[in-house]
Amino acid sequence: MNKGRLPCALPPRLCLRGRAGPGSSSCLPLPARLPVFPPSMPLDHRRVRGPEESQPPELWAAAGEVPVEGEEGEDKDAAPRDPCDLRPLFARAGLLSQAEGSAYVELGGGTKVLCAAWGPREAAEPGAAAPAGTGRLLCEFRRAPFAGRGARWRPGSVSEREAEREAAAALQEALEPAVRLARYPRARLAVSALLLQDGGSALAAAISAASLALADAGVEMYDLAVGCALCRSPGPAAAWMLQPGEPEERRAVARLTVALLPALNQVSAVLGGGQGSSPDAWVQALRLGLDGCHRLYPVLRQSLLRAARRRDATAAAAATAATA
Repeated sequence: MNKGRLPCALPPRLCLRGRAGPGSSSCLPLPARLPVFPPSMPLDHRRVRGPEESQPPELWAAAGEVPVEGEEGEDKDAAPRDPCDLRPLFARAGLLSQAEGSAYVELGGGTKVLCAAWGPREAAEPGAAAPAGTGRLLCEFRRAPFAGRGARWRPGSVSEREAEREAAAALQEALEPAVRLARYPRARLAVSALLLQDGGSALAAAISAASLALADAGVEMYDLAVGCALCRSPGPAAAWMLQPGEPEERRAVARLTVALLPALNQVSAVLGGGQGSSPDAWVQALRLGLDGCHRLYPVLRQSLLRAARRRDATAAAAATAATA
């Protein structure tokens, strides 16, 4: 028998040397056949693991809880609203710490607007100030990409820029009569409005929110500018509706937005257009819009007072902490 080979009947052994001490060795028997493991597959850390159990979306769509945009009769089961009723309004001033003044306005139905105000600041260019030694009010209006329902506008498209430019011009027209620009010669005031969700009457909500932001920033104003929107549905006997929603605005043949300084009883802007209405109907719509502005004014005023009380309480707490 060859001494260099082990007999086949004997299992191979694993010899460990140098464990128990110098010159010692210990041998452990090994199995005749080692198990073979398959190679491990690489892991994809970018893949999101789904749930172990799932259900088809047709089960939830059959319930009919969420209406689909564009379907006929989406508002068929909705109760008719009184044209003279106002939608619930929530307003709060002084939310943003990065801006000198800010305000948030939300209407019942989904309209949400956030505004920020800065100034007065020195005009960037020598000729940027308004003539006659008065200041300049710069207004900006932007829509969030997710603001509207249905198909979204392409960011930076011509139609989107044109709509935002028109809304910014209307916002400036409504706010300029309310701000005492003569108190800020060779200076500029900036207001930025961001439409988070468009549920109807977006421009009127932006006017109220921008006026609150300017007042929260400490800008001298004659009065708060309150905005109120109206629309008229098609039909010879259709009435004007206060603060319409997005479906009502989409079906409207005439629209009107009124901005009022309630304390002075002065109209700062009247913006609108349409067809199929007589001059007497437009006069009636204007009176209805002015009445809506007067009814919204106490809500905005109380929100501004609450913001001033919060600011005073914060300043008093900081002064107490500094002296302690």
